[in-house]
Amino acid sequence: MDQTTDISNRVREEGQSLLSVVRAGASIELSLPSAINPFLRPAFVAGPGSVIDLNGRKSEHFAALVHLNSPTQLGDSEIPADAVACVIDVSQKLDLEELRKSYSRVAHAKSLKKTPIPVGKSSLQTNVTLGIIFAVESELSMEALGEEIDNLNRNTPSAHWPDMMVVLSKGTFHYAVQFPGEGVSGDYLPPAEGALANFTPPVYIIPVVRPTQEFTFNKMVAFLLAHLQLFVPGVDLPKWIEILQGSPREVLTLKGYQYNLAGELVAVPKEFYNDRYLPPPPVLLHSPQGELLGTLQFLPWQDGGVVLATGKLPLDGLLVFLGKEALKKGGFLRLKDRQVSYVLPINAANFGEMLNRIQRQSNLVLRKDEAKFIFQKLADEGSTSPFMARMGIGVTYLRDYALRDAQKRRDFDRSYEFVFMTLMNIRKTAQEIVQLISEHSSKAARGELLRRSEGALYIEENIDKELRRQTEGFLNSAVRVLKQGVQEVANCLGVKTGFLFKKLTTFESGLAVLRTSDPYLADYLQRVREWSERLVECRNALEHSASVLPKVQYLPDIAGVRIKEPELSGQPLSRFVEFMTDRMCSFAEDLIAHCLASWLPDSMAITEVPLPERDPERPERFRLILKTGGSAVWVIKYHDNPFEST
Repeated sequence: MDQTTDISNRVREEGQSLLSVVRAGASIELSLPSAINPFLRPAFVAGPGSVIDLNGRKSEHFAALVHLNSPTQLGDSEIPADAVACVIDVSQKLDLEELRKSYSRVAHAKSLKKTPIPVGKSSLQTNVTLGIIFAVESELSMEALGEEIDNLNRNTPSAHWPDMMVVLSKGTFHYAVQFPGEGVSGDYLPPAEGALANFTPPVYIIPVVRPTQEFTFNKMVAFLLAHLQLFVPGVDLPKWIEILQGSPREVLTLKGYQYNLAGELVAVPKEFYNDRYLPPPPVLLHSPQGELLGTLQFLPWQDGGVVLATGKLPLDGLLVFLGKEALKKGGFLRLKDRQVSYVLPINAANFGEMLNRIQRQSNLVLRKDEAKFIFQKLADEGSTSPFMARMGIGVTYLRDYALRDAQKRRDFDRSYEFVFMTLMNIRKTAQEIVQLISEHSSKAARGELLRRSEGALYIEENIDKELRRQTEGFLNSAVRVLKQGVQEVANCLGVKTGFLFKKLTTFESGLAVLRTSDPYLADYLQRVREWSERLVECRNALEHSASVLPKVQYLPDIAGVRIKEPELSGQPLSRFVEFMTDRMCSFAEDLIAHCLASWLPDSMAITEVPLPERDPERPERFRLILKTGGSAVWVIKYHDNPFEST
């Protein structure tokens, strides 16, 4: 066993031992400092106490303060704020009320005044007090706890936010960094007081939940050590990266934040979420000879903006065209394939003026990006529609987490596009059939269809031909999406469902085999057979007769006539198409979600969001959770409820 694995195992075993002794009745308040101290000494020590600052303000008592291991205590339990690197608020079980109290205690401790870091000291040094909320258990899910922290953050200065929440038996909640155009990268540690006085970093701060399970203590200790190495640069401590050896890397991301020009973290506006924001196209920068040298692009950012650049030209040489006022806190970062300015006090109009100055005052030739996006209207409904939110956005969301391999994702997308588009067409055709029957029936009720002549009754409008055409189109498309589309998506994800459409003996044999490996899906498909067989039989009847649809009947009544719509498979046609459309949407969503769930990392699962809790702007049915996080794990189960009521 190498040293890296050894330190990781030592911390993990300490965490597992801590969980065991506390569950056996030991005090977590007494046990936690003892578990942390072997990895802190000699430079730091963890123990109970209160924090007192230069103005005499004092925090509440904490079970664990991590502070410099030196004779700086004023009494048995009061530690000067300057010596305190971290406060850990400890509880046995975390519920919403306890979380709110713990959050408040930590936020107050982080607000206590400290001596500023002397000018000229390393920019990597921090004097900030790290704040950790620690609990052994919680009946609430990690996601629910994270959402409550987001609510509390909105009414608290970001410098006072707790930096981490730990539920030893489940996982961790903390913040990560994401740069524009990139994925989530490293953990976010709070900057030193005053560090953002001269610039505003162009980063998203993303709350993340980690399913660390038996490595939860490792994650907390590593996070703490990373902070301590900034609190006292060069201090001799275990390497935090080695402590994370073997721990899960997966994260669930929650709502994000951005710095505004005042250096305060505020929530990213919904209109700028990745799934709904299309940034303005970049401007191309060419040499006089026509060589493409790079691009410039504007990105709105809270009360300011960010300039992104790609290519050979240094961004700082281009930012000067914004003018001195905009660059008082100017600067930029170099990322992998781009340069990103700090957040500047500019808007889109200021960026346009910058481009005009570049065009006038340099030899660069600016051109708009000729790449054109073609937007095609898919439907007269948006993300507020349950169908679009669930079958469009929701399935894509699950796919992104489940299928990390790019080729596998492309294969899935090709198969699923057919399902999604055909379901949209089926829904439209069903609506047109229902509307045609309804309007014809209304005309009959008003007497508009009837003409009397010489004692005979004449019907002035005939919908039989159009009704048959649309019904045949509905049946053809419905069976194609059922037998071809959904089956191909399932095959792509390693689930074979072809036996669903075979003769009874073959179906029963396939079901018996499936029940040995996936009993939930087997029970589900057995119920699907009840209606899918009817649908397939109606479609097959098309091959043996000119039409499976009887004519509309007209029955005399007092007002004139009333219509009796044709029946299909024992149901009035309008009810049949509505029922089958609803069943197919539910079937496609249920089966595809079930298949994608099997591709998620072992630590993750799907939960069903209760109807009243869904976002009315985007009422998705499913969301990702940690398997051990406390939320109920969704399993596929047949239901008769309408699609929009599940």
